[in-house]
Amino acid sequence: MYKRIEEKTTSMAYNLLFYVSLASYLLLMLVFMLLTGGALSTANGQQMVVDDAGIVDYRAFHLETWIGTEESWILPAFSPVRRLELAAGAVITDDETFAVTEAKYMFREPANNRAGFGVVAGTMFAPFGEFYSYVPVTLPLMDERVVLHGNLGYMLERHEEDHGDHTHTHEDHFFTWGARADVALAGPVTLLSGLFGLNDETPDFQVGFRLEILPGLLEMDFTYGNNFSRQSSGLGFTAGLAWTPPPLR
Repeated sequence: MYKRIEEKTTSMAYNLLFYVSLASYLLLMLVFMLLTGGALSTANGQQMVVDDAGIVDYRAFHLETWIGTEESWILPAFSPVRRLELAAGAVITDDETFAVTEAKYMFREPANNRAGFGVVAGTMFAPFGEFYSYVPVTLPLMDERVVLHGNLGYMLERHEEDHGDHTHTHEDHFFTWGARADVALAGPVTLLSGLFGLNDETPDFQVGFRLEILPGLLEMDFTYGNNFSRQSSGLGFTAGLAWTPPPLR
């Protein structure tokens, strides 16, 4: 009985520490962004797995950062030439921290009742490396009060297999897909919902909302994700900020 009480107390203490850390992190990031903000630009906030077909303005900088129960990210991005966005950052999990780089090129920007699309390629420098690429499509409808997104792509994942006297690096190849809907609610709140998966495996879902704190400059997202089968761990809870200062002159 005492062991169960001790385990329960430890679990409660861990959860309390996580949420206190989360609140402190978001508060510090919010204060920093408000102090360094300026004229408004386009803040394409993005902590959803299903990506949008959009990039920052030419010569503009963008910072996405979020913390979650399963993993946390920080991903700065910059547009050095028109239609191209480059990003480099880090992913932090319970087991490891590794770098990620990504390039995104837009063939056509989305507009009301007209789809936009591009191509994304990136790599994660985990112990054995991972490459991914996909085509994001975005279709704004109803004066952009409803925005639909779709992703189709490919992912290469490497992992090491131990054969006793030697190890072997194995490669797995996946077809990736995703669909998402953003629905504007009252005021600055947007409802977010998405489905995504690999090959024919049971898909994951992600739901939440986005709060536009400063229009075009600062956004905050809160989401929850899991696998429909519940046999594998999903995204869990995440909270993040997206900040876009004005473009360089």
